[in-house]
Amino acid sequence: MIHVIDGLLTIPPNVSVIAQEAGLSAFLGAVNATNLTEAVNTTPDLTIFAPNNGAFEDISSALGNLTAEEAASILQYHVINGTVAYSSTLSNGSVPTLGGGNVTITIIDGEVFVNRARVVTADVLIANGVLHVLDSVLSPNDNGTANGTESDDTPYVAFPGASSGSDVAYTSNIPSPTSTNAALTSTNNAVASGFPENTGAIGGNSAGNPEASSSSSSAFAAPVQTGAIGAAALFGGAAILANM
Repeated sequence: MIHVIDGLLTIPPNVSVIAQEAGLSAFLGAVNATNLTEAVNTTPDLTIFAPNNGAFEDISSALGNLTAEEAASILQYHVINGTVAYSSTLSNGSVPTLGGGNVTITIIDGEVFVNRARVVTADVLIANGVLHVLDSVLSPNDNGTANGTESDDTPYVAFPGASSGSDVAYTSNIPSPTSTNAALTSTNNAVASGFPENTGAIGGNSAGNPEASSSSSSAFAAPVQTGAIGAAALFGGAAILANM
């Protein structure tokens, strides 16, 4: 089957480009400062939870005392390796992170929480997976013990004693974007409202689904194909058309 579209499809860019276009300069600066740039740009099948600049600003006092190793450990706690998980495939449960600790996924009325951080922009395509923007920075010390609740209307501070500051950490060496993708910078509180209700495909415990498991610890469905695989399928199809 062939569908005619009105524009040329492009391969999603890497994390560095997406972070700059989305105004995630603190996250990008932290990735660069901890020498994780190549890893997040090239490692296949990643799900990344990227805190926005306001999240970094909220814990400004704590960030100034971190070593590069400590900052890298915090960033690795924001990455799920080996699975591309869109908001429509997330379900309640605990998931291991690249840093070794667990995060807890909680879905409440279509809103997605990672520990107690709220997903404010979901399903941003990147070349090697998907990125979700959070309103607070996750702490490995929580280790998946903090669940999102309906009362989490304001960003949760996971670092006790931390205070905000006027300067956003890690942004000093990040240039301003030459172009901004409006779709990436918009905030949508009900991030999953446009997707099917969670049916507990794996690890789900959704009401109304009698077959959903209540004991599984996985909050992700099966891995989804990445941009690289999709590109191969796209250009393979183009080759077939060229030979017709």
